[in-house]
Amino acid sequence: MDYTEGLILSISYIEDNLFDEIDHEKAARIAGMSQSTYRCFFLLIADMTPDEYIRKLRLQYAVKGLIDTNRAVVDIAVKYGYNSAAAFSRAVRNFTGNSPSKIRKEGSPVCFPKLNFQIVIKEGEMVVNETAIVKIEEHKNEKVVCFYADCVDPENEAWGKMSEWCKKNIPDRTARRYVGVAEKGHHPQGEEHQNASEHIKHPYKAMMYLIGDECSCEEFCGLKVEDAPSGLFLVNDVTLNQFDENDNLDIALSMMKASEAFVEFMKNTEGYEFDCPLGIFYEEHIFSEKWFQNSGVPNGFRMWVPIVKK
Repeated sequence: MDYTEGLILSISYIEDNLFDEIDHEKAARIAGMSQSTYRCFFLLIADMTPDEYIRKLRLQYAVKGLIDTNRAVVDIAVKYGYNSAAAFSRAVRNFTGNSPSKIRKEGSPVCFPKLNFQIVIKEGEMVVNETAIVKIEEHKNEKVVCFYADCVDPENEAWGKMSEWCKKNIPDRTARRYVGVAEKGHHPQGEEHQNASEHIKHPYKAMMYLIGDECSCEEFCGLKVEDAPSGLFLVNDVTLNQFDENDNLDIALSMMKASEAFVEFMKNTEGYEFDCPLGIFYEEHIFSEKWFQNSGVPNGFRMWVPIVKK
């Protein structure tokens, strides 16, 4: 079962149990996701949280009850989870713009439909409910300066070098593009990823992209100008929502979860194939000025996975 089928099944579970207590952990488990991943993905493609969806769907049924029955407003309020008629009236007014009494008298044009996930792959993008979650990008003729490390935890070492250099040399550093890569993989000896606390020696390269006339130089602020990664890439935003058994943020697992969308995209797209036999991918880091001053977790990540036309 892929993640889209799981989402559809989880929505069915919510709708089938709308008037009972909904087990959010069970809904996520049906979708094949952790609770945090489920909540984030739901928000991404539905533009609302699962709780908001449940509340609005219940209110839609409540409005229908006001119109189609003569039951007391307080009874309808209790049926749909409100502790008082006043709280229910506020919710109905916020939802429809009208009070329960006016709705009962005049009806309501408000309709909140059940949620459907529509997945379309077109023009090099995977679009879920009009939100692009995977797209093809082509990169060529770009230049970078690089920061290298080959040690235990080389990512922090390489990005730390880059941060210090940027603070001394680059005034517009938050407007730049930054990409890193473990060119031999994060586990070059074949170890499997376990959790965020593991430390394995491997080489890593952090790159800052150059702009304008900087690209025509052989050297920039004391560093050799090098060619940037080129070719076709599948690109996907990474939601940082995976944690290890000690509740530490696990960026690697978050990226692994995001890669599921790449697999789904390629299954449904003709004319392309992955071009990363060793599983090597690129990590775009989105940095704020706060990160440059205090380090920590970047504002965001994107994954770039190399592909080629068949």
